[in-house]
Amino acid sequence: MTPQHHRDPEPLIDRRMAITEPDEISTTPNNAHIEGQRTGSVSRTSRPFAASLIPSQPHRIVISQSWKRLLPGRGLRTQKTAAVRSKTKESLDASARPPNSRAGMQSTLQLGKYAHEEEMPVWLVKLLETKGDLRAGGVIPALKQLLDLSSRTEYAYLCHPDVQHVAKLNREGAFCGYRNIQVLSSHIIGTRATGWEQLGDDIPSIFQIQDMIETAWDRGYNARGRVETGGIRGTRKYIGTPEAQAFFASMGFPCSVQAFKASSEDDNASRRLLSAIERYFQQGAVGSMDDKVRSTLLPPIYLQRPKHSLTIVGLEKHKGGDVQLLVFDPEFQSSSTVVRLAAKATLRRQSKVTKLLEPYRRSATHLERFNEFEVL
Repeated sequence: MTPQHHRDPEPLIDRRMAITEPDEISTTPNNAHIEGQRTGSVSRTSRPFAASLIPSQPHRIVISQSWKRLLPGRGLRTQKTAAVRSKTKESLDASARPPNSRAGMQSTLQLGKYAHEEEMPVWLVKLLETKGDLRAGGVIPALKQLLDLSSRTEYAYLCHPDVQHVAKLNREGAFCGYRNIQVLSSHIIGTRATGWEQLGDDIPSIFQIQDMIETAWDRGYNARGRVETGGIRGTRKYIGTPEAQAFFASMGFPCSVQAFKASSEDDNASRRLLSAIERYFQQGAVGSMDDKVRSTLLPPIYLQRPKHSLTIVGLEKHKGGDVQLLVFDPEFQSSSTVVRLAAKATLRRQSKVTKLLEPYRRSATHLERFNEFEVL
């Protein structure tokens, strides 16, 4: 496969990824740009991920209709660039970045407090090598059972049942981006989807993900990322949507980035996000739309918001009309316990049902705290 080298960003200005309207979102899976739409609070150098950066594949595997229509609609262009880097744990106002910040390797503000670290400490390497991760299977079926029992729920959608929840280890630091990549990888492995051959039968470790991102850069996938980060192999530098997209696109797995940004005080990025996510799950529902919990075979969605990233695994509408996301949060470590307790939940014990569902719910009120999101 012939690598495609990074182009000068100027010719790509008119092709930046769109800011979306409530019912209009870009459909093209491989030409979305993330140059102008970074979710976070520190501006970052423009990083277009154009279709030209993706090596041509005449024999590319046909994408399923569900994935091709990820967040269907038409993109709306923006004239204002808001290139920002999402980070876990730390976030500073974009105005804090000096106007003459260098365009090469990014500063501590963009890549975290370990921005200039050449390698992570030995104790952390041993922790990640021996403990690996905290993963739980069977969570989606458990959520289905709990949502069926919930008296609050009018209806809900869930992603593919094989998706596993992967949580952070104690003391590991800001590896949320990696943990969410692992969640999406569990779908590829469980369904033998495109990219499974490269992953094998086990979820890749943080070190393997770093190697694969570096390899993706070598092959021309968003290769400018290495210049801006100085490389991530063996370090604790923050990663975000650009690295996740490079990881999956390099395996041939179809993915696109969509951005949601409040353009005015009256605009609501979270409301448009919720509408788009509901459309995504609606078009992938299997079985009857009269079911209270509507299952799908769709992949989960990587969600980046300021300071943190999560994985969207479903959507729920309450009888009062409120709509909220259902997510896997890398910070939550007790999904195995939830699976065990869900089997004992009953319709009469609504307080228990609510308590078990609480770690997975992200209400509209919660999401309104943020004015920018990216989904992959």
